[in-house]
Amino acid sequence: MKKSKRFSARNIILIYSFMVLIVVAISVAVSVYYSNSIKKRTVSDKESYDRYYVMIPGDSEEDLWQSIYKGAQDTGKENGVCVDLLGENLSKNYSEAELMEIAIASDVDGIIVYANESEEMVDLINRATDKGIPVVTVMGDNPVSKRCCFVGVGSYNMGREYGKQLVKLAREQELSHTTASTHMNDKLDVTVLVDSYSDNSNQNLVWSGIQNAVETENNTQTKINLSLQYLDNRSPFTVEEAIRDMFRSQELADVIVCLNETDTNCVYQSMLDYNKAGKAAVLGYGDSESVLRGINRNNIYFTMAVDSYGVGEDCVKALDEFIELGNTNQYNMAVITPIDKGNVEDYMNESTEVQQ
Repeated sequence: MKKSKRFSARNIILIYSFMVLIVVAISVAVSVYYSNSIKKRTVSDKESYDRYYVMIPGDSEEDLWQSIYKGAQDTGKENGVCVDLLGENLSKNYSEAELMEIAIASDVDGIIVYANESEEMVDLINRATDKGIPVVTVMGDNPVSKRCCFVGVGSYNMGREYGKQLVKLAREQELSHTTASTHMNDKLDVTVLVDSYSDNSNQNLVWSGIQNAVETENNTQTKINLSLQYLDNRSPFTVEEAIRDMFRSQELADVIVCLNETDTNCVYQSMLDYNKAGKAAVLGYGDSESVLRGINRNNIYFTMAVDSYGVGEDCVKALDEFIELGNTNQYNMAVITPIDKGNVEDYMNESTEVQQ
């Protein structure tokens, strides 16, 4: 009986080991397949292009990233560079780290990546650089790595802009109470949505900027109470569910601050779905059609629009400059445009003209 048990346990170990080997083999095969596909594309493209860059975005379906890619692609074409959006149209959703592995194995000429600050990303960027592949980080930085340049938003200044908008809201609330001869609601409860799984210090800098602006510029009698709401941002589905839970399970704050386009769209949609439009002021991020429409309908108070097309342009220019000259600016800050009810129609008209 004991002999049978030992035999059974050994069989289970062997079966388990075999299954692990199969999974590893499949992963390697897939990686090699896509690596070879990129290499073939690189060879064919080099007949008409001088260089081949790949972009590894945060969420390729976001309008923000599509615009960044368009800027990079157009600039590349003008300068004899082919820029591909790596990971698009694949059957599996690969992580930024997995796509970095594929790009490095493919010997591309340059990499543009939405980076975090994990040790894994440090190692990947350094490996690429040591192999002669320059890396530009975009919208998310890894400053301790050997990346040649970061192109993105000045997070602290962005936070201060959000803080100034909160002070403006406090002023408007105080004025409305004075006009109505009431002293109720002499506080403003603010919730800032942040990613609980982020390895990036950008959101911490935004938070510091918000706090600084509120502390130094709030000359009203209204107290602004700031708090953080942590979300599971590992995928658009987990974000949507977390925000819906927030709307279902608790009283809304007076103001909800969203630091990315996905959160902004989810908050706006949840407000409509749960009939909460107008119950809270939303400070958003991005200039998607949905967000601009929300501002135009007074459902979103304010948004931060990034010159995303220009970000893509700067990424390609930084790689070109580094390859040709051996150095480039370490930081390229994107242009930010505040949008509210006062200028949203002009901005929508400009966007329509650009599309035409």
